[in-house]
Amino acid sequence: MLNTLHIKNFTVFQDARFEFSPGLNVIVGDNGTGKTHVLKLGYLFSRAWSDLTAKRARVTAQRAESYLEERLLGLFRVSDLDVLVRQGTKGGAHLLAEVGGHIPTVQVRLAGEPEFTSAGLPERMPWEVQISRGKATPDSLKAQVLPAVVPDQAAANAFLPQQVFVPSKEMVSLFQGLVGLFDKYQEFPLDETYRDLAVAMATLVPREPSSLFPDAMQRIQKLLGGNLKLENGELVFEREDGSRLASQLMAEGHRKLALLIYLLRYGVIERNTTVFWDEPEANLNPAALRLLAEALFALAGLGVQVIVATHSLFLLREVEVLSRGEPTDRPATPVRYFALGLEKKGVSISAGDSIDACDPLVLLDEDLAQSDRFMETLE
Repeated sequence: MLNTLHIKNFTVFQDARFEFSPGLNVIVGDNGTGKTHVLKLGYLFSRAWSDLTAKRARVTAQRAESYLEERLLGLFRVSDLDVLVRQGTKGGAHLLAEVGGHIPTVQVRLAGEPEFTSAGLPERMPWEVQISRGKATPDSLKAQVLPAVVPDQAAANAFLPQQVFVPSKEMVSLFQGLVGLFDKYQEFPLDETYRDLAVAMATLVPREPSSLFPDAMQRIQKLLGGNLKLENGELVFEREDGSRLASQLMAEGHRKLALLIYLLRYGVIERNTTVFWDEPEANLNPAALRLLAEALFALAGLGVQVIVATHSLFLLREVEVLSRGEPTDRPATPVRYFALGLEKKGVSISAGDSIDACDPLVLLDEDLAQSDRFMETLE
């Protein structure tokens, strides 16, 4: 789980701090305010421990340096780390993140009791990284990653559930052969979030059905009239009557909804997973977007951390409606909003547990301005 992220002199950010909720987090802002960059940095540090310890190797500053450098280049799809340092900055960029992992423990519950939302004892995994400019040579990059703090003191058996990044372009139609294209072409025109998701999707159906299947998911299934399945390396949509439809022939918005169901049914999303979703509203009509908002909100109440970046005022308002309409006889689902605004000194950050606490809120300002212009046409 991603707890905090501090970004200094990185791309559009001069000095930005994010404290994330363990539930649902909504990042809004105008184009060019760095919403996707926040998601990618959060995803980078949330995955780093699992990737570095995949072969039971210790996390060291030297191994972390190589890993973070390669991942920054791949996630941001740049050939030189120097371009990630904010323009006009004499020094380098500074990144700090606090990630919460788990140490496996035996958990006992009685029949009828709710499932545990925690995977074990909490374990801190702090990261501090400097992207430092140096003298360019033909055999080196202009900038290099210098890890100052890595979680080398974390327990050797500490773990993080799988982290999921859903990029803005829909993935279902791109899935087949995507990993092979990444491996074959060095300059493949998609960043590594697409490859990561394709690898995660190429999995087997688990023996036990997921317990993370709230009512909203069942309503999405009813809307779709079937399920997305992986057969012989190809994604196909199986209708309720048993007939099959090539996934490429599905409506693009329906492919996005089907992807969420797929990730849950195949166990890619589990408790304590962090789901980073960039522009989930793309190609969804309001009714479908409302279902998606309900599903993400429900997952956030079941132990899944959700961080979305959006331009949609409709989605923003729907989350607020869901938050205000929760029953009072159970713990409230944690929700946090972040509004990003462009200023001369960089991007400003306003955060709070309600929309009202965020300013500037460009989406709302433009909506009100449009309403004023419409009323003027009626005069």
